Amino acid sequence: MVKKTLLALALCLFVTPLAPSPAWCHHHHYGGVALAWGLGGFFLGSALSAAVYRPPPPVVYAYGPPPPVYRAPVYAYAPSVPRGMCRWERYVLDGYGRTVLDNYGRPVKEYTLGSCQQPPY
Repeated sequence: MVKKTLLALALCLFVTPLAPSPAWCHHHHYGGVALAWGLGGFFLGSALSAAVYRPPPPVVYAYGPPPPVYRAPVYAYAPSVPRGMCRWERYVLDGYGRTVLDNYGRPVKEYTLGSCQQPPY
């Protein structure tokens, strides 16, 4: 209902200047000067609006190349740990340093094996 009303009002605004009315007699009475002033003002206003308008600057989130494409994780159980080594786990991060989440909203972890004294990263 609201869309139809707004469409009808917009159509009326576009058709009203073309409909015969006492305004048409006005420019015949004054020799066409009123119509020239009206059209001149319309074109001058259009030109000024076009000259003043500046589009907004583009939004830039990060400088440099885009982050690498993330490949979907392959879920598996944590690897078994041989003697003398430790299992290290960490959350997977995207190119912006945010934690990558799986389809269920849980953070994705990656596992690796290495020395127990120092992390392998």
